[in-house]
Amino acid sequence: MKTLYLFLWTTVVGLFINLSAQAQCTILDPTVELIGFSGSEENCTANVTISFTIDKNNGNKYTYIHLWNEADYPEPAYDYKKAPEGDDLASALATIAISTNGSSSLLSTYGPDETVTPLFAGLFIAEEDLGGKQTRITISNVQIVIPGACENPPKLISDIWSTQAEADKHPPVHCVFTNIPLTIKGPEITGEINCNEPEGPRTYDLSITTTDPNAIQVTYKLYLDDGALTNNQPTFGPDDELFLTSSITLSSTLPITKTEATYPYDFMEDKRSIWVVLTGPSLPHDIIYEIVNNCSLTLPVKLAKFKGDLLDNAIALSWITTEESGSSYFDVERSKDAVEFVNLGRIQATGTTDVTQHYSFLDQLPLQGNNYYRLTMVDLDGSTARSSIIAVANHASSISFELLGNPVTNREVRFILKNEKSENIMLHDLNGRSIDFSITKTGNTYTLKPGHSISSGLYLLNLRNYPGQIKKVLIP
Repeated sequence: MKTLYLFLWTTVVGLFINLSAQAQCTILDPTVELIGFSGSEENCTANVTISFTIDKNNGNKYTYIHLWNEADYPEPAYDYKKAPEGDDLASALATIAISTNGSSSLLSTYGPDETVTPLFAGLFIAEEDLGGKQTRITISNVQIVIPGACENPPKLISDIWSTQAEADKHPPVHCVFTNIPLTIKGPEITGEINCNEPEGPRTYDLSITTTDPNAIQVTYKLYLDDGALTNNQPTFGPDDELFLTSSITLSSTLPITKTEATYPYDFMEDKRSIWVVLTGPSLPHDIIYEIVNNCSLTLPVKLAKFKGDLLDNAIALSWITTEESGSSYFDVERSKDAVEFVNLGRIQATGTTDVTQHYSFLDQLPLQGNNYYRLTMVDLDGSTARSSIIAVANHASSISFELLGNPVTNREVRFILKNEKSENIMLHDLNGRSIDFSITKTGNTYTLKPGHSISSGLYLLNLRNYPGQIKKVLIP
């Protein structure tokens, strides 16, 4: 497949000798960038942007750009005494005329020959003062119709020249530039994370595009950032989690687009970016792009803890908030499969406070087997957020070990113990010394009394062989 080139003619060696003595301007750093192709099987339209820097010296008057199909290029002579006219431009695909006297502007007429009609409608021109007498001029949305299909675009050649004379019939050529290849932008990646809060789930949009009409094979991989920061910034690394790999054909007419795509993101976890890694045998290097996570999760409360404990014939739920801002209430929800939830009841929230708050709810008729619970936190303005899901087992053999009241009263510790022997109960002070005690039982409820007088303070009640069940007991 052919590559499209665009050439801006400058002073070649021979012309440079002829023009340099009279040169009153300089053209620098011309670039021609392909923005895209469109068209049919018969004709193809190339959209290009042309930029160049011109030294106006004492003020230029006019600058002209001509574009040809390479096969039709007539090699016009840029003589100091003669500019290209209609015969020289008969096979040109397009001509652009610019006034560079003062602020640059597009012209609808070609000064050297009124039979030549330049491109004008739809073009945009901008200029940037670079200091001194140098100005950067950019012409965008240049639409060039090229005979032939877009699948096999021909090469283009372009000349650019400038004069400081008035636009009479034969203005002198004061400077000219040549042989600038068309720049075809490589693959460009853009993306966005859609927060979709508070309902969720978070999703992402992804776009991988190129202006190259030639189809190439590429592979893109998506990674969820591991949350580790380097210099307070996320960095792509080996611990990032790969969650998608896709190989696809990419060209100007075959972009890669994904919208509202879901990805593995746990509710209320720390926000993490998505890394896009694009590779391909024809790419000069791997392209790595970060889809930045700018989601800001605003909850009516800051939930510090949410847990559930199996009692004798019920499950006790408790949660702690460290801050509330306009919170209204908590809905307690239960599920048998962690998918479909039903509402068990409602607990009123404190409202607005920065003081730690403790809440509780008793499920008196838990399901047999696993019980899954979550909280829906509702703000005064109606906004909602959900907690993470917790599970509490309620099997026939499930062990239940839970304090009934803390601080204790009358130096008696009451607790529930189910499916475990009371001989495995232990009481220690904070120095690890064992405390003697006696136990009485009523059903699955036990009452423990220390065997001798003990001082006030914190003591640890635990179930032997179950270190995770340690309880702190305050004995007054």
